[in-house]
Amino acid sequence: RQSQAGDLFLGAYVDSNDTRQLVGYVCSTLSPAETLTHESMSTHVPNSSSVCIHSVCVSAAHRNQGTGLRLLKEYISHLQNARKGGQPYRRVLLITHEELRPFYEKAGFEWLGVSSVVHGTKPWYDM
Repeated sequence: RQSQAGDLFLGAYVDSNDTRQLVGYVCSTLSPAETLTHESMSTHVPNSSSVCIHSVCVSAAHRNQGTGLRLLKEYISHLQNARKGGQPYRRVLLITHEELRPFYEKAGFEWLGVSSVVHGTKPWYDM
């Protein structure tokens, strides 16, 4: 994904002993679809209007410290600025498990309900 949609990656770093350590990241691809599907999760279609978030990851040592929420809010701000600069972004889509609903709602996402995507044994939900 990074090789195909590198401008849709954002990392969170900490400085430690003159080095930068990656402690979290958000990655996405683009799709013309208005909802997430298996197809939109597996392909990147440049110049599309839907930003499909695939991962919001934070290292275990930096969880529950607000790192993920700050990273996601910065990511959304980055997308908004890119849109002002001419990118065709119209919506940001993601799927999640129910226990992460409060986290994504704090970042401004709206709970839409059960997703059509089936992967594993736990249900996925659209936001």
